[in-house]
Amino acid sequence: MEVLILSKTKYGQSQYCIGGITLIDFKFIRLLNSGGYYQPIDTELNIGDIWDITFSPSTNIKAPHNEDVIVNSKTFVKHIYDLKTYIKSIGIKIWKGSVYNIFDGHLKWTGSGSGYLSENQLNLPDNSVGFWIPDEDLIYDNGYYYIGNKKLNYKGATNPKPTIPKDSLVRLSLAKWWCPDGFYESRCYLQLSGVYQDKPKPITVEKPIVKNLDIENLLKSIEKPKPINYNAPLSRSTYTSTNTNSKNTSGGCYIATVCYGSYYANEVCDFRDFRDNTLNNYSLGKKFIKLYYRYSPAVSDKIKPYKNLNKSIRVLILSPLLKIIKILKLNKKKHHNIVYKK
Repeated sequence: MEVLILSKTKYGQSQYCIGGITLIDFKFIRLLNSGGYYQPIDTELNIGDIWDITFSPSTNIKAPHNEDVIVNSKTFVKHIYDLKTYIKSIGIKIWKGSVYNIFDGHLKWTGSGSGYLSENQLNLPDNSVGFWIPDEDLIYDNGYYYIGNKKLNYKGATNPKPTIPKDSLVRLSLAKWWCPDGFYESRCYLQLSGVYQDKPKPITVEKPIVKNLDIENLLKSIEKPKPINYNAPLSRSTYTSTNTNSKNTSGGCYIATVCYGSYYANEVCDFRDFRDNTLNNYSLGKKFIKLYYRYSPAVSDKIKPYKNLNKSIRVLILSPLLKIIKILKLNKKKHHNIVYKK
């Protein structure tokens, strides 16, 4: 299953706590090694990586820390550079606004401003991690980010910045249950474990390697250019260029992603091409897109657990529809012939 690595938090001097999210059903997971411990300090799992991982649930789970899984095998797939945009596009829940909204209001607060859960609470959140877009700047000071009279312990892998501007995308987590000697209850405290920004994809230029260069034979092998007929009309291939190997990975396509099993499946990318190149060109198509993105996340959540239903939707509805789209070339960009006159 494809997993996006979301966080990398140093634990002690020799381990990293690695958090991720599955890209089929968008569930938070915490990746433990085969012994049930955090990953070693030299782990190759990095924030923004997508790995194909097989894993099994940990047997040592205590709510709300329901994310622990044991990694059995892993294969690197790719790296995501526009991480903030990508996370916001996949349709997962993001808390917004006041600090009191995070973890759906379940947190209690100490007199000094630290958020926490108590073992004596009747209702606990479903997860110990989540995303938040704050409505105020977060100011760093001596290990904590402050917002008003509240503070969040910073546990991110990167050096803290003096200010996290409002409307940034941050990741929050709850530390493991902890009860010092003589204290009357166990608590798990709030911490800030990541801040997400889009980064430009690096440009790499490979230098050609030439060995035993035979200049004379090289010149003979170069085909001489054919004379150009300036009176002939230009063909479409003269002025159009498409990259058939590229995949459209803009935005989410929730139901198709669930039914085909991957956000990067060729069929899912074809549906996104149909959306961008045909539907988006018509007012009725734009209305359909708007309605689809309003209701499809809820529909996809409902059908995710039912594999046979997903297969039926794929075979009986999506695949025949995609066949028609490809026959009519509705997933292709529309071009207009250009005619040059004398």
